[in-house]
Amino acid sequence: MSITSFPEYARLIQLTIDDVILTGEAQLLNLQIDARSTSRGFIAGLLQFQDGSELHFREFIDMNQADPRLMYAYHYQDANKEIVFRYDNAVHRPALSQLEHKHTPTGIAITIAPTLSQVLDEIL
Repeated sequence: MSITSFPEYARLIQLTIDDVILTGEAQLLNLQIDARSTSRGFIAGLLQFQDGSELHFREFIDMNQADPRLMYAYHYQDANKEIVFRYDNAVHRPALSQLEHKHTPTGIAITIAPTLSQVLDEIL
């Protein structure tokens, strides 16, 4: 089934989060789903894991685009609030060879844009 609307996309994100919560690995501290229209919206949230680490995530979605995630960031930090990694597509100065990249404590690497589910798999 192909997702064609923002409410469908938001429901998929909610199901992904629910799956992690059901494992007991994390708790949802915050979730904001802001539908701007049937095709556009903003999703942001915070998951806290058993070890005190946190995933802060946000996505701005336009389902009318070939790649609906116009903006995304998945920021994972340890219990001491130190970055473990962050995927995002923010513009950098100086410019990177592509928008999609990953920050780690040792630098920035060009990478493909992961889904929230893939980020959660990497954490767990």
